[in-house]
Amino acid sequence: MRVILILFFSLCTHLVSAQADSVAVEGKIVTEENIPDSLLAAQHSPKKAALLSLIPGGGQIYNKKYWKVPFIYAIGGAAVYFSASNYKNYQLFRETLISRVDSNSDAPDNHPQLTQSGVQAEMEKHQKNFELLLIGAVLVYAIQIVDATVDAHLMYFDVSDDLSLQVRPEILNLNNLAYNPHQFKPTLGLSIKLHIR
Repeated sequence: MRVILILFFSLCTHLVSAQADSVAVEGKIVTEENIPDSLLAAQHSPKKAALLSLIPGGGQIYNKKYWKVPFIYAIGGAAVYFSASNYKNYQLFRETLISRVDSNSDAPDNHPQLTQSGVQAEMEKHQKNFELLLIGAVLVYAIQIVDATVDAHLMYFDVSDDLSLQVRPEILNLNNLAYNPHQFKPTLGLSIKLHIR
């Protein structure tokens, strides 16, 4: 029920922040394809993506990277589930250890087949797994926030084939390296120029 509520809230947040795909301005229809990338980048806010990511997957929905949301919930949900399971087992082994150490305790002995050192080893193992999985869940949460922010920054980054690299031979004048600064000392070199649109 909680997952459905979170997904519904994320969807509502996205729908509220959604804008129209086309607008009529002075009789002309302006679509998203006609708007320059610089204006689109100004409208797409990395800050808003980070804030929406406080709800897991919200920033990815804002960036229109819908395919990432199931992975976020699957990995984060698995980490939380196994963390809770390990915590429950840790509590059971802890109760067993308390019942064996403290004779006045009302705690039940849940594992009579194990020795006291075996119970303690199992308790420590489940505590360690619980803590590691909890750290993993927090990392998944933090990484999805960073991912949404970086995606928003790079949303309109130019990755077209318009990038050109020119490599050509060139005669270089290395006067500053010669002993006589007035002497022309031609040297054959290679010029590499990268032109970015």
